[in-house]
Amino acid sequence: MENITGTPVVDANYLKTRLFLVDELRGLTRKTSIIIEAPRRYGKTSVVKEFVSEENKKPDAEREFNILFFELEGEETINHFCYAFFKELLNLYSIRKKLDMLSTILGDFWNTIAKRLPKIKIPQFEIELREQTRDFDFSKWREKIEPLIFGLNSFEKRTVIVFDEFPDMLINFKNRGKEILGFKEATDTLTAWLRSLRQKTESGCKYQFVFCGSINLRKTLEDLGIGKRINDLETLRVPPMKSEEALLLIKELMKKYQIEIDKGGIEFMADKITDGSPYYGQILFKALRDARERKFTFTRVQSVYDAMLRGGDHDLNHFHARLQEYLVTAVEKECSTIILKHLCSNPLHEKQLYDSYLFDTCSNEVFQSVVNRLIYEGYIMRDTSDRGKLKFVSPLLKDWWACKTGGQ
Repeated sequence: MENITGTPVVDANYLKTRLFLVDELRGLTRKTSIIIEAPRRYGKTSVVKEFVSEENKKPDAEREFNILFFELEGEETINHFCYAFFKELLNLYSIRKKLDMLSTILGDFWNTIAKRLPKIKIPQFEIELREQTRDFDFSKWREKIEPLIFGLNSFEKRTVIVFDEFPDMLINFKNRGKEILGFKEATDTLTAWLRSLRQKTESGCKYQFVFCGSINLRKTLEDLGIGKRINDLETLRVPPMKSEEALLLIKELMKKYQIEIDKGGIEFMADKITDGSPYYGQILFKALRDARERKFTFTRVQSVYDAMLRGGDHDLNHFHARLQEYLVTAVEKECSTIILKHLCSNPLHEKQLYDSYLFDTCSNEVFQSVVNRLIYEGYIMRDTSDRGKLKFVSPLLKDWWACKTGGQ
């Protein structure tokens, strides 16, 4: 196991106690479409990537799935999305030697391209495809894509279509201003179409969709009044680490890098990342490696930890950057700062937090919206074991924010 931050963790680096999530994903995709839910940096993409990796390791005859994986964070319009979708579907038909079906499904459109290009993966193919589709609107894209989707039922293997960072793409419709339909209409149009593709399935359907991303898709659609677009999806939740998982992660990384940490130091580290994600363990271990030492006492681990929190150059800083991006108004930003500052001291019920510290700052509606954003961004959680009080998801995040507000 290696120390990796900021990228999906797969193969030998995937925490073995989390393989049950991959098994659940595999089982669900045999029968339904899925939304993977968890706060930011909890490993949603890693679950999918490990699923893909395990499939790719098998001989082709033993593979159960064709998997199309789309990283959508950079896409800015429905046309961009449809072009990527169409291109990968064509590629799958090519890989599976179904070019004769393309001729049947797409007719002259495909034959025009195929006559010029004997191989689908050469650069000229994309140039030709862009030229042939440059004037497509959404109705034209639907006309070309839908038959390819329904044609997947003729494939021997089941097809899983993964849309990673799907809600981030929807936010791009809003923030980057390139989608001609606008944010709400484009989101409604696209999600309605994808739902129709799922709803048109009959018994024996051999394709399913998987949606995941670091912005909560349910909340995004509910805020627009179109939550019904995904109420047919089965949910796969990625849980926080238990204490035994935190200990295992630390010990695996110690073994990999031949670093010795005394018992007190190991327990200290485990306490700081329990109830968080494996990502927090990766960050903490990276700080130890940057110290260029091989042996760590409890006191030395504490010292490195404190220096990491105050140094400002570690991978936790993206949490602050995302709040600045997704909390738009000054009132929302002030509200989030007050919430986090007071949760550094003790968990609090939402009513107590609002009545005591935020009543004069913002409306209850704004407060609830900010609380939900902080939950979906992976800052805080409602603790069901403590009557639903709000608390930080892990001690590491709480300590970091306390440093930012001068509380430590």
